[in-house]
This record gives sequence, C-alpha cells and structure tokens, in this order.
Amino acid sequence: MKTFLKKIAPFIFFILLLEIAIPVLVDPYNIFHWKRIRDNGVEPNSNYIKMQYILHNPDKFDSFLFGSSRTGFINVEKIPTGKWYNMSYSEGLPEEHLENLQELIENGIIPKNVMIGLDNISCFVDPVMHDKQFYRIPYPRENKLSFYANYFSIKGVIRSLEVTLEYEAEDPDYVDRYYRSGCSRRDPSLGGTWKGEAPYWENYYRNYMDDALLSVRRIAALCEENNINLIVFTNPMFYTTYQESKTYGYDVFLEWLSDPVDYYNFSGINDVTTNRNNYYEASHYTEVVGDMIIDRIFNGVTDERLESQGFGFYVTGENYWGTFLDAMGNH
Repeated sequence: MKTFLKKIAPFIFFILLLEIAIPVLVDPYNIFHWKRIRDNGVEPNSNYIKMQYILHNPDKFDSFLFGSSRTGFINVEKIPTGKWYNMSYSEGLPEEHLENLQELIENGIIPKNVMIGLDNISCFVDPVMHDKQFYRIPYPRENKLSFYANYFSIKGVIRSLEVTLEYEAEDPDYVDRYYRSGCSRRDPSLGGTWKGEAPYWENYYRNYMDDALLSVRRIAALCEENNINLIVFTNPMFYTTYQESKTYGYDVFLEWLSDPVDYYNFSGINDVTTNRNNYYEASHYTEVVGDMIIDRIFNGVTDERLESQGFGFYVTGENYWGTFLDAMGNH
C-alpha cells in the first residue's frame, strides 16, 4: 500500500498543482490580479476588485458612488466637489453596498460622501444568488479562504477560455479608467442602435423590497452615525423596463423608499426615458444621461419640463403623495 501511495503521490501532486495554477494564471475574473487587471472579455468581479483597490489605497478617494452596472456610466470625474470613485458592480444590491461600506469604515476609511443609485434590480434580485456567480460573489468580509476557493475551478476557467483567448480589446482606456475612477464607458452615439423595445427583464426577478429597504435604512443610519453625506437617487430605466417593473410593484418601492431617505427620482416615463438614443439597450443609459444626473444633483441644473415629468424630482416623505405623484402621472 505504501509503495502504491508513493507511486501515485507525484500524479496527485501534479493534479493539485494544475487545479491551483491554471485558475491563478488564467484568472478570467481578475481575482488574483486585482492590482493589474486585464481586459480579457470576461466580466471581472468588480465588487471584489474595487473593494481591494480602495482598501489598499485608503487616501486616494473621499467619496463613493454605489450601484448596479447602470450607474457605471455616470462619470464621477465630472462631479465638481470631492474625489469620487465609482464603486458600481454587476447587479449591485443595497445589502452589498451596506456590507462594503461597513468594511470601509471598519478599516478607517470614512467617506465624506456616499451616493447610491437604486432601481428595479435593487428590490427584485435575491442577494443569495450572487454567491454562486463568479463575477458577482460579494466581497468576503470574514471567510476569505472560502471566497478564493470558488475560483480554484478548472471548469470555470475552461468555460471562459474561448472568450479569453479570442477576445480583442476595443477599449484602450479600460484598465487606466478602472483604477482612475471606476467608471464604465461606451461611445454615447451607440445609444439607440439596438433593436426592439422589449423591457430588460430576468426570469429570476422576485419581490425583495423589504430586504432592500432595510439595507437602505441601515446605510442611512450608518452614514448619520459617521457624519457621511448620503445622496440617494433612482436610475432612469428605459420606459418599457420601468412599465414592466411597475406591474411587479416598483411604484410601491418608490413609495416606501421615501420613508427612510429623501431621494432624487429619475425613474418614470418622460422625455429622457422614452428616447432610445439615451440607452445602449433597455437596461443601461448612456453617459449623456449620467451627466444629466450629475448636473441635477451637484450643479443645480433643473429642467422644468423634465421635472414636471418626475425626472430629477427631489422626493421627500412630505411631497410623495402630492406633487411627486402628480409629476409621475399617478394622480
């Protein structure tokens, strides 16, 4: 038996080496190369990478924008005050923003400003789902070994190899911008080039409004406790996506949201959300719309027509049932 074990030991060692070495070297999700990410065609785990980057550069930024990939097209370099970093990540959820903010504060990084973009993803996606999605696994606050173990997967690497090997980067500024501001970028002229107007909708969307609102409430309390300026806004979803969301209760989410926080509303049916040219598809709005959000929140730029349609309307618990619902056409 001992002789047999000695004979197979090198083989077992070789297999284990491959199981570790290949995922680390290929690293499609940039987990093991977060200091020097690669644009390889596979969506990186931005939640993990961006958290690592900020934790290792605690003095580089003093303000953070959290949200889903939709907020990634808000160019925070254009915000006139503060040193902003865009912390958006795929399907970013309030629970994940809360945990990341807690991690930053516990490590002595107390922002001056925190801005959060919310939408139907915020209240219709189960955070537990992300634990099994390589590019969405949340930043590990406790069991880091368990987190890394997810990525020692030959199967996961092989499934991404075809994309990784054949991908030709089209965004030369991708890596530099990732560390400079965290923002996404596409050519705004590509807005409206997609076909059809069907809403962006996933079959796993369900009602998780209570959990989302509890996380928002806890974020607000954490910001107040640490003297952090909190800004909340709703993402301007394409009108068909907004309409579909309303049938599943998104208008109720907007109502309940006005209890824990005041917020800037950009949701609804208005001149912006009905214009295909403002969207890359029925999910992501262009940087042009992101600039409009910045102008409204930080530069005091208002458009009476748009605001009368609910776009840029500042919602409070007091005005929700009056002028806001009038603007949204719900009265």
